[in-house]
Amino acid sequence: MELFDYSFNFSELNIDADKILRTMGYEVDSPEHFVDLTMETLEKIGSLANIEGGIAVFDDFTSEVETTSFQIEGICLHPGKLIFNYLKHAEKGALFVCTAGAKIDNLIHHLFEEGKPVEGYIADVIGSVTVEAAVDRMQDSLKSKMQERGMSITNRYSPGYCGWHLKEQKALFSLLPSGYCNITLTDSCLMQPIKSVSGLIGIGTKVKQKPYSCRICKLSHCLYRDRKF
Repeated sequence: MELFDYSFNFSELNIDADKILRTMGYEVDSPEHFVDLTMETLEKIGSLANIEGGIAVFDDFTSEVETTSFQIEGICLHPGKLIFNYLKHAEKGALFVCTAGAKIDNLIHHLFEEGKPVEGYIADVIGSVTVEAAVDRMQDSLKSKMQERGMSITNRYSPGYCGWHLKEQKALFSLLPSGYCNITLTDSCLMQPIKSVSGLIGIGTKVKQKPYSCRICKLSHCLYRDRKF
């Protein structure tokens, strides 16, 4: 296993109010008060974020066509037929995790407790956008590292999406150092801090990264569904 560790300052991720508003569905002419709340919440998040992540690259990675699963160092991952077909030609597997930190979770919780649901919702969206932006940076870094070795990477896929059952988090995390990036799993396989992501990326000479399409995913309530950035 080869580990790549990452940490980011919030300012590095170039998250502005326009991006948050678009994510929430406000394409044009957002209410001025809503814009002000978004900018204020961005400042709060920026001071609280503790963004860290890591990627573990495994050479011991095989595709099992009959069971549409992957074997990584003796641990079996069953991401479902859809994801399997996208990654089945990979020669290596990269598991990733990333978190925006527990303080953002606490802020969201306190805002809702204080009877500020709008501010809480905005903070929740910013937290999600923050961790996804950090993983974008991590994925770009992995892509560059692998290109230097003559290999390409696939898109990234996470448990809970595209038919990959959330309970698979246990198998995924069993392959990573305990408490890696200060992320833990609850009994129901949710990550703590909540604003965290995990998943799998394929690496090899016969794979490629493709534009994402919401048509391959049945998660209709996804925050990013059909958003244009």
